[in-house]
Amino acid sequence: MSKSDSTFSPPSLSHHFEAPDDFVGWFGWLCGYSADAGFLDDAVERFVRKTHAQRAYEGRIALALMLHPGHSQITPKEVPGVLHLPINGVQPFKLLHAKVAVLGFRHVTDERQWRLRLLVSTGNWTRETLQDSLDLAWCADLSHEDLKESGNVISQVCADVTAAWSMLDWLRGHFDTRALIVTPRNQSESVSHVASQQVETWIRKVKKVGKRFVPRFVDNRDASFLAKLPDLVRQHGASARNYIAMGSGFYEKVADRDSIPSVLKTIVDSLKDANLLTNQPVIDVFVNPKACQAVANSAPAIDEAGWRVREARSPAYFKAALRSLHAKFIFIASYRENSNLCNGAWLYLGSGNLTGPGFSNRMTLQGGNLEAGVMFAPESLKWFPAKNEPARDVVTNVLPIQWDQDFDEIPDALVAGGDMPESDSRYSAAPVAYLYWVDEGHGGWLQVGDESPGSFDVLDGNGEACFRDHVKGFSWFGKRPREVRVRWRDEDQNRQAWVAVVDEFGRIAATTLPRLDIEEAWGQLAIFPMPPDDEELLPDGDDESPMGANEQGDAGTTNTNYPVRQMMQLVENIAAKQLVVNRADWVAWCTRLEQCLIQAAESPVLDEFLKLELNPLSPLWHAPFRPAFALSSETNEGRRFEESLKMVEAAWNVAALNNIGDPA
Repeated sequence: MSKSDSTFSPPSLSHHFEAPDDFVGWFGWLCGYSADAGFLDDAVERFVRKTHAQRAYEGRIALALMLHPGHSQITPKEVPGVLHLPINGVQPFKLLHAKVAVLGFRHVTDERQWRLRLLVSTGNWTRETLQDSLDLAWCADLSHEDLKESGNVISQVCADVTAAWSMLDWLRGHFDTRALIVTPRNQSESVSHVASQQVETWIRKVKKVGKRFVPRFVDNRDASFLAKLPDLVRQHGASARNYIAMGSGFYEKVADRDSIPSVLKTIVDSLKDANLLTNQPVIDVFVNPKACQAVANSAPAIDEAGWRVREARSPAYFKAALRSLHAKFIFIASYRENSNLCNGAWLYLGSGNLTGPGFSNRMTLQGGNLEAGVMFAPESLKWFPAKNEPARDVVTNVLPIQWDQDFDEIPDALVAGGDMPESDSRYSAAPVAYLYWVDEGHGGWLQVGDESPGSFDVLDGNGEACFRDHVKGFSWFGKRPREVRVRWRDEDQNRQAWVAVVDEFGRIAATTLPRLDIEEAWGQLAIFPMPPDDEELLPDGDDESPMGANEQGDAGTTNTNYPVRQMMQLVENIAAKQLVVNRADWVAWCTRLEQCLIQAAESPVLDEFLKLELNPLSPLWHAPFRPAFALSSETNEGRRFEESLKMVEAAWNVAALNNIGDPA
């Protein structure tokens, strides 16, 4: 092994969610067969660069997740920042099996700069993918600067992103997205919805650049991967190759010992018929020997045809870790004794197992999964390590293949194992996607939005139905819950699901906000757009300031002028800060401003200032204290700002007081 081999280590699947330097994750969409909270919490933390506690405090959605309906619900309380969407109506596929993400990143200071990332995986969004399986991933990045170039490479990536988004955009039409567009009461838009709309604006720009190119990204909504295979190989060269490797996490169900599994044979035959494989190519089938379904049973027929069954091998960078094959791939190339180059190399990797539902069939409810992958020509691949050759260019470092061992002499070592497990639909759209919280001191009410949902119950902590007032909503005793379980009838079945609770600031399934004093409120505004540090946030269930900031000293001995100076300094600081806030951050700024100032409504500083019978917020209504894009209610930004001011003035009981500077 060369030195470069020993140090080469590609990023893990969760690392692909990391924001580039000077960028932050803004919004992303992903789909898959399965996921778990551990993987998602790591991925979204890398994406937005905020901890679990910070995301729970913000109550903002950064990743929208669509999984096969048979997957149990993952809630925003478990993974703050991620919203697992339920299926809405009848699914159009046998399984949702495609594993794709489109991620949008925005520059931390320059709102004009953005990046998009397309990620295609063979593995699920789970810790098992990180720790136990052999999987593959492919990603491509684009930036706003790239679109200024007219080269083929950029245009090709634009076509890929556009094709992937076309599938995700279609797919989300089959899921309940209502919770993504929920807005706070008395406000016009939410931070999450604004971010998702911005990412879609970037995608529309990308679409214009890539429209002349055939995408490498493929899905099987219109035709099976098998049907598309010859044409997509020919896109990257019409020569006949003399080597093919096929690998899959699952193969067909156990079949006749006297015949090669039909999907594998059809793949080879279709490439031969199209003159893309020679008449006598070397054919390797890579498996997990402990679970290879029909391949185990058909080993004699495979051997008689001159094919070889080999165990998938973990690349050296996994060291001694034992991993089992889950990747799905087809690799073809030409080998020459006088060259180390993989000539005419072409690769498929994706979600589709080499089975009927995964590869041979078009997506249908009964016969075909929704699958996605990429089919492309990797450049500069070498068969073996060599001096001065980058380790990333050696095929055995990027694919789980090897040629040292096969099962010719020990076919009994191959075990069929189990077939891919079936699952029944469990997570489907409830009559409501969220509930608003209306506080009433020691309890409150859970209310639906403007929609008119069907009949359902809200269950309390004991699983009993809450009392429902047809005007006020569902009665809830105690502090605001982050989520509640609802129960309804659907097709003569009882169903249950968790729905997020939205607070007065539009935060989704968020933790309790602490009471703040004026200085603490400014401290959280000053660091915008970053959230407070973890130590400044409350554990869920408390409502007192963790910093002891309510201890203002003896309020009866406070100098009357000192609160005035503090309050006016706060207003000056707010004005100076918001004059430099990016337009793209404006909705988030208004939300933070409203939130922090309402948290300070019980501050002794405010109590002292109110003795003057003046509205301390009145200067913020004037143009010199506002950025150019929010000078008045004639702009959306101006209206959003004034909505927040009105909410704070109501919480502070200052709306009816004299404005500063008005005649007494």
